[in-house]
Amino acid sequence: MGKKSIVSLVLIILISLIVLVFVVINCISSQSSQIDGCFSNITNFNSPVEIHTTLQKEFLSYTGKYDEMDPSLYPDGKQLLSDSLPVNVYWNYEPPKNKNVLNYGVTYGQDSNLSDGYTIKTTNQTASIVNPYLGVNYFRITAQLSDKSTEQSDIHSFIVDETCPRNLAIEGMTNCRDIGGINLEDGGKIKQGLIYRTSGYHYDYNTSPTDAGITEMLQHLKFKTEVNVADSSEHVLNLHGTTVKNLYMDFRGNSTHVFSRNAESVKNFFNLLTDTSNYPLFFHCRIGTDRTGLIAILLNGLLGTPMNNIYQDFLFSNFGNIQEKRYIGEKAKNDNIEVYLKEINSIAGKTFKNKVYNTLLAIGVSSSTLDKVISNLTEGNIATGNNAGQIVATAEKLTGNGVTLEVDTSERNHPDYYYKLNSTSQSVSYSFKSDKKYKGQVVAYLGNYEHSTTKKIADAISCKLDSTSLTIKDLTYAEANMGNCNERINYYPVILGEIDISVGMHTITITGTNNEMNIGTLCIFDTEGSSLY
Repeated sequence: MGKKSIVSLVLIILISLIVLVFVVINCISSQSSQIDGCFSNITNFNSPVEIHTTLQKEFLSYTGKYDEMDPSLYPDGKQLLSDSLPVNVYWNYEPPKNKNVLNYGVTYGQDSNLSDGYTIKTTNQTASIVNPYLGVNYFRITAQLSDKSTEQSDIHSFIVDETCPRNLAIEGMTNCRDIGGINLEDGGKIKQGLIYRTSGYHYDYNTSPTDAGITEMLQHLKFKTEVNVADSSEHVLNLHGTTVKNLYMDFRGNSTHVFSRNAESVKNFFNLLTDTSNYPLFFHCRIGTDRTGLIAILLNGLLGTPMNNIYQDFLFSNFGNIQEKRYIGEKAKNDNIEVYLKEINSIAGKTFKNKVYNTLLAIGVSSSTLDKVISNLTEGNIATGNNAGQIVATAEKLTGNGVTLEVDTSERNHPDYYYKLNSTSQSVSYSFKSDKKYKGQVVAYLGNYEHSTTKKIADAISCKLDSTSLTIKDLTYAEANMGNCNERINYYPVILGEIDISVGMHTITITGTNNEMNIGTLCIFDTEGSSLY
């Protein structure tokens, strides 16, 4: 074969390879186009989108301290202004020849592969995405064709402005929002999609979820556990497939009573949060402001939410149709958040987070429970140093002398374990070792059927550190927030006083008198460096 013939053959082979490559590329391109169908002009989100209304944003953009905010800057609670705005998506789609579009499905979620995706249907080339997450969200459009085939777009994304709260639009409901999304003092963030606060069913103003609202709660938000903290089951939503936990909380008297009369229900709420199979969980009372608000304050405080955000969350209920305006500070009446905070701040702790941790310890919530809740609900940096500098005694660790450790399995009548002291021959004690000198705050979780304004705690018990008597604060049963409420004992953590702790072994002993007093827990907290309220 001549040289020219060889060159010609090589050229033919090269041209054939080029043609083959072009065909393959064209084929792949055709398949790729087929995978993305003929979708075009899908909304391109070049900047974060906003789910808050102009009025909400003005409130959330306030740069001062929310406890000093002018009440004219937030609504009066008599309109439904708490819903979030949808995120609107548009697109163009041209179906293949001889095929028609039956409908479109828009699937959206927080996972980049849409493994958590929720799908909404539409017959138009537009859709409103409701209740997206703060931050990055993903979505994909699917065309359902007349021959039962489907074509899908690529997965696209958009970013929701991360200003909290992630308030929710649930048709027929009001005052609903995700606890998650808040940046915490320790650098972490509360996980979204796990705990929600809402209003209850058929509260005074006849609000209840519509069929669309129920679908949103069950299929999109995937509510699994309903925690009712109203004083009856009247306001339970009882959604199909959810588990209802009734942690009844009284709402009578003043704001102090909201806290003091319901310590056992608060304890049981935090116990529920240790079990991740209970999530997503939503809690409510009647309108979702006071008892719900107390739970939210304690939960946010435990996780390390900055105080300004705690105030902000409390006031945001005014955007709901609650028919009553909630205030902070001097204008507040019986619903004053400052009353809750004063109770918490009376317990030792260097920060509000520490004080909440100690308050919950003082009503019998274990440190392992609290640490588990913090771990379950925090992404990023987990709050640390929650119980630093504390020496804690609980009822299970107390030693009884002449008295039986009582066990109660009822819903909230007593602590799980308690001692009943009613004679001078009965006492409980707790021994501990201290590696340093400090001033200790002695807190006892006390209960009695009476709510006397004359009987003093010091007449019912005495307290010693080793052989030195502690001068118990001059409190009546009523001042200590104890007593009978609805034919059950009302327990509350009572600060008995302070004692100087030295290095070495010590024993705290509490002795009874002829006046009965029940003791559920005993705590000794280090007050060094604490700024008591």
